Amino acid sequence: MRLGPPGGASVGEVSDPDDAPAPPDDPAPADPAPTELPHGWVRIGERRWWSTWVGATTAFAFLAAIQAVQFFFRIAEIGFRWDLALLVAVGVTVGIFALITVIRNARAPQPWIDLDSGQLRAGTRRPIPLVQVDRAVLTTAPVGTGGRVLVLRLTAEEARVEFILRDRQDATLDPISTAVLAEALRRTSVAMPTSIHDPSGRFARYNFPGHVGRDDAVALVEHPPAAGDPLPAAW
Repeated sequence: MRLGPPGGASVGEVSDPDDAPAPPDDPAPADPAPTELPHGWVRIGERRWWSTWVGATTAFAFLAAIQAVQFFFRIAEIGFRWDLALLVAVGVTVGIFALITVIRNARAPQPWIDLDSGQLRAGTRRPIPLVQVDRAVLTTAPVGTGGRVLVLRLTAEEARVEFILRDRQDATLDPISTAVLAEALRRTSVAMPTSIHDPSGRFARYNFPGHVGRDDAVALVEHPPAAGDPLPAAW
């Protein structure tokens, strides 16, 4: 007697597809590859000229200008006229805003980073190697009712570049700017300063208010603290 395959199926007989073992589950999709960082010079954030003059600052400056014009009219013994006072106040306010904006943009122009060459620059100033950047300082300013502006200042021996991490409208850097700036910081020589009285740097956070180390600087860029959140620096 010739024995057939188990289950009584004859040689060459096609088994029922329903009896076939289920195919293995599809493997879980692999994590997407990280987005490649851009090449060449990349603008970090968008420095709008009006970003300084949003909200209460503008109203306060205008009211101060009105008071100044009214005081001038009184000193000059000129009859106070609201229409003329408003016109002069507007002109004074615009002039003050324009002057401060020009000064601010001259001192802290738009920052750019080139990861390919490992350099950064501010506006049209001479680029400097990232490795020469050795200090990072966090500055804050209250805005409105509970808001807070965060600015990270990077300094080298002959350069200073500022990055607005959270602006007056509570907006943060776009994803590309965040990734490029964080990677640039990892390539710098940023470190907490030390003193002869504290060579280990144990109390550097208090001896050098506002300064942050490289890891804290990267964390600030990737996750800018909102108003009310603790900061990695003391004042």
